[in-house]
Amino acid sequence: MTDSALNLAIHTALFAYGLMAVIAVLSALMIRAIVVILARTQAKKAAPLPTPVMVSVTPARDENAAIAAAIGAAVYAMLGAHRLVYIGEAKPGFGWTTEIRTRQHTSHTPRMERR
Repeated sequence: MTDSALNLAIHTALFAYGLMAVIAVLSALMIRAIVVILARTQAKKAAPLPTPVMVSVTPARDENAAIAAAIGAAVYAMLGAHRLVYIGEAKPGFGWTTEIRTRQHTSHTPRMERR
């Protein structure tokens, strides 16, 4: 390789390296500018903290819903579609759930027909 070709290759490589460094710096500056602009716009949109709201631990009982449930159960009982078993809140416990599960399971057992 001649000296002029070697000099041209070195100059081209240095130019390419310098150009890549300039492009990298410009890209970093653009990204930094975008981050700063977005941070300023987000700071303006921050809302003040809301005032605390008092909430009851136990929810209020909806009397209208209880009345509607009782009327609906009475109508179904009069139509013969269902049988009224209990009106009121269900009491937690194993006895109640076991009884309901037993009723559910026995309602699905196959029965033999007698001829």
